[in-house]
Amino acid sequence: MDVVAVASPNIYLDDLVSFGRGILRQGIVHQDATVNNSLPVDTFEILLIDNSVVYKKAGDIRVLDRSHLHLGQVVGSASDIAGQIGVVTGVTTLLDLAERDSRGTATGLIRGVSPSNVRRVRFLSLGDFVVSGLWLGQVVEVSVDVDVLFDDGAVCRVTNADLKILQEVDGTRSLKYQRHQMNCNFYPGQSVTGRNRLSLFKTARWLNGYWNPCRNVGTVLKVETSGVLVYWIASMHCGMDKELVEASAPPAYQHPDELTFFCAASSCSWGVADQCFYREPRSTKTDDDNQDQEEEEEEEKDDPCAENNQDVIDADQDAPMPTPTKQKDVIFYGKQLRKVFFEGHRRERRPQVRRHVEVEFPMTVASTSTSVDVLWQDGTLQRGIPSATLVPFYMMNEHEFFPGQHVVENNTAGDTNGNDDDTTRRVGVVRSVDCKDQTVCVSWFKAGMCPDEAREVECIDTMSAYDLKLNHSPHYGDIVVRLLQSDSTDDGGSAALDGQKKKNADDADLSWVGHVVDLPDGHVQVKWGDGSMSMVMPHEVVAVTEENYIDLRTEMGDWVEDDDMDDAPEEAANTDNNDPHKPTNYCGVENEDLAAMTTNLFGFAIRSFLQFTSDLVARGKGYLINHQPPPSSLLPSSEVPGGEAMENIVVECDEMFSFPRFDVLQITPQDHHYLDDANQGGSRGKNWAKVVQKEWKNLENDLPETIYTRVFEDRMDLLRVVMVGASGTPYHHGLFFFDLQIPSSYPTEPPQVYYHSYGLRLNPNLYESGTVCLSLLNTFDGEGTELWSSVTSSLLQVVVSIQGLVLNDQPYYNEAGYETLVGKPEGRRNALPYSENAYLLSLRTMLHVLRRPPRGFEEFVKDHFRRHGRFVLMTCDAALQGCVVGDAHATEATKEQPCSAGLKLALANMLPILVAAFTEIGAQGCEEFQKAYALSTAH
Repeated sequence: MDVVAVASPNIYLDDLVSFGRGILRQGIVHQDATVNNSLPVDTFEILLIDNSVVYKKAGDIRVLDRSHLHLGQVVGSASDIAGQIGVVTGVTTLLDLAERDSRGTATGLIRGVSPSNVRRVRFLSLGDFVVSGLWLGQVVEVSVDVDVLFDDGAVCRVTNADLKILQEVDGTRSLKYQRHQMNCNFYPGQSVTGRNRLSLFKTARWLNGYWNPCRNVGTVLKVETSGVLVYWIASMHCGMDKELVEASAPPAYQHPDELTFFCAASSCSWGVADQCFYREPRSTKTDDDNQDQEEEEEEEKDDPCAENNQDVIDADQDAPMPTPTKQKDVIFYGKQLRKVFFEGHRRERRPQVRRHVEVEFPMTVASTSTSVDVLWQDGTLQRGIPSATLVPFYMMNEHEFFPGQHVVENNTAGDTNGNDDDTTRRVGVVRSVDCKDQTVCVSWFKAGMCPDEAREVECIDTMSAYDLKLNHSPHYGDIVVRLLQSDSTDDGGSAALDGQKKKNADDADLSWVGHVVDLPDGHVQVKWGDGSMSMVMPHEVVAVTEENYIDLRTEMGDWVEDDDMDDAPEEAANTDNNDPHKPTNYCGVENEDLAAMTTNLFGFAIRSFLQFTSDLVARGKGYLINHQPPPSSLLPSSEVPGGEAMENIVVECDEMFSFPRFDVLQITPQDHHYLDDANQGGSRGKNWAKVVQKEWKNLENDLPETIYTRVFEDRMDLLRVVMVGASGTPYHHGLFFFDLQIPSSYPTEPPQVYYHSYGLRLNPNLYESGTVCLSLLNTFDGEGTELWSSVTSSLLQVVVSIQGLVLNDQPYYNEAGYETLVGKPEGRRNALPYSENAYLLSLRTMLHVLRRPPRGFEEFVKDHFRRHGRFVLMTCDAALQGCVVGDAHATEATKEQPCSAGLKLALANMLPILVAAFTEIGAQGCEEFQKAYALSTAH
């Protein structure tokens, strides 16, 4: 697949954009409405080269470059956002550097500079990965010492400098909007003063001269990293075992000299307004520069920016770089043009004060040019794609796969029988993916092979993406740690583990930590930190999970003082918004008309409270003989072939069994999720029982026909609810069980709700853990009528909201923030596969419910599927014939959007199991399906 060079219409944070001609009319997107609520939609805050910002509309700017794309990132084509996606396997970035004088004015430009020829102002930055012995950690806090030069040549050192004690002088370059993860608050050449001038400079360490109260303003001469706080995340001995790491890791506080830089965080990329020092290639040096070059060699040896984070593992980094061009007849000879000399004055008492003091000004990134290599899902590898023609792809479905990934086969029969064993599943590696058909070409390995043996391919099959799940193994761009084998010995290893033995950073061994550069034939190719390359088996390494440094710093707790934090609130907002895969974001979308709907239901439900309390218990058992009509929404319409005959079957079944929508039972079932909850003995208000009984009355009178509820005499605080999936949704005919607990503070607080998931995630709002994510339950953010109200909210509103707003026809858009994708290519690309997978998970839930029904509903479950099992099978068969998911009525209109080939393959495996399960309980009308889908054909 060749990507057409079309600039992206979408705009993302850290994009390089232009709004006119020249470098002064371009910058990076610093904030948008998702980060700053005060910004209008489609308005962007753009950071310019001088660290000022402007605000532009989306239509007024054009994307030039995306230097923030990194190895392992998933991307799509800007010209076909709804098409296949790919993974970045290589990144090459070139920088344009602007020369600036002491007043911040640009004096020249060097184009096409490799990141290997620049270094950052400070040695370590936030989020950097560092090594100490056999330990890998991430920098979460940086302390710097600042040397300040005064006009008379005196120099003092301010330790642990930050903006609380040392501030810029008005008129110098403002750092208010700079990217704090990549940059330092201070830089050489900056004019600074103390917030409390007398106390700050008086207590500072004076390197030249003495303190003088007349010295109020100085120039930053040098910025040096003095200490860092490290969050240790892995080691060669412990892998990623968090308990072992915490028990034996080195101290969190580290001196930079005791650390070796490994790589920058993936979010730490070069962009406009970033500051750096330029190191010219040797070929451009003059004889006068040789001495300066020799002085820098020792400093450059461990410089973290000798290679960009992306260039560290770029296979093509040996390619010759273009020679920087010279403009405006200015010849750039390294330090000669970047040094400003300050005349010192001799003082009688301190003759050692220097007459000439040099200040090296950093250069500023004016522009970037990035090209990337992408491995597409169909197996095509394309090199050198302009980054602006690609878009980062954050919103992936669960069943997106890429070539080289290890997968295992879902065992539907084993899962639903409760005897599933991962060790018995087939393991294979992905060769290619067809994203439109949801099919995956897989090379399956021979079973029973030892982990150390070379993987031998047994066969190659085309599988449904829904029948596979990722077998977590290293992926492109992952940082990996080589695990120490059990039979290996390592002299000094114990000393390294307890953090007592310190090694010189220059002698650090980096042969055990590296990046994944390729996944050939089930193996993992790693470029190690010492520059070597080798092939390993997946079990020989462990992939490091990269987290945002702010989250790691928070996790470490408040036992470390915050005075030295070198970040800013803007950074937290930016980084949090770029991580769209956080689990707390997968929650429901509330209906704006919910309050009005609830008011009507609530008003209709109010009856005589006194009458209800007097005869409720007496009538409890009587509900069993009160016949309720079958849910009309579940009956097939006249469009279904044979619908009239099926209606007769349903009526016949109804005469044999009835199940009231609401009933009061004497004893709470032992499998109720909240049975042992400590809240059962909590203190309750005197009106609590009356409030609960009023809720019972509402449920009794106004429950929809497809929701059934049981309450209990011995535990008035508990309920059990089952709802039938609505027609036209992926949940059609399914049964979904919920346990509720009414807190002692009710109705001030909402009820607790637990979903019986059977370990399946079939909806963004319903977690495998049983959590129901809904604003009404205060388990997700909301506002106004979306939140629980002690005045207007009710249990009836809760159950109706779950059925109507959660188990809806397009559950993909329930994801937090995804409602903005309705009608957009990104949304259309994901909505149908999500619904198809939700449909398959609903079928698997049916099998679980049949084999392990919640207590008190055993007969109801059997009766439901006796009456509706045939319709479930008809829906499956209709999908195999080309109908869209959720529509059991095969018509020409529904065939306009046929289901994917991947769904058909999955249904072909699922149908024999469903037929066998429904036949076992005596479901009506399954004979024709028994002939067509014999269980022996199931894989």
